[in-house]
Amino acid sequence: MVRLKNRYICFELQPQTQVDGPDSLERAATSQRSSESFSIKGIHDFVREQVKLNFGDSGAGLVLSGLQVKYFSSQTRMGIMRVPRDHCQMVSASLALATQVSKRPCTIRVRHVSGTIKKCQRAAIRTDRELIVAWHLRQQSLARAGAATVTGDHVLQTMLKESESQISALEI
Repeated sequence: MVRLKNRYICFELQPQTQVDGPDSLERAATSQRSSESFSIKGIHDFVREQVKLNFGDSGAGLVLSGLQVKYFSSQTRMGIMRVPRDHCQMVSASLALATQVSKRPCTIRVRHVSGTIKKCQRAAIRTDRELIVAWHLRQQSLARAGAATVTGDHVLQTMLKESESQISALEI
């Protein structure tokens, strides 16, 4: 019997926004809220369509046999997906070539590729921490400019703990 080998891809959705002009702070806050509509099923369908677009039906057939989105956070726009080892580069290339998700301009950055979910979880937790701290600092600068309310350090600590527990809860 042959064992199926997989790779785990840690990725980040990066919405494209124009941030010049007088209402740029308001648009930046709105773009963060618009990413909340992404779901695990939506990401799975998107990856399927991207592989089909770039590699045809045969590429989609090869990848879909083992494609599974394990985790996606709408707060940090980070996710982890499992793909067949032989076709990992095909999925990574499809993600890199993406220009929009759900008809919204955005790019996908592959943060980490690993053979085990444990290593991918560690990379996701590390990246999530960076993104949450950057978000917190951005919220504080928006609050100073008067475009948002101030979030306290307890909110930051809560978000970090929730993120880590969600990622750590994935099946190993």
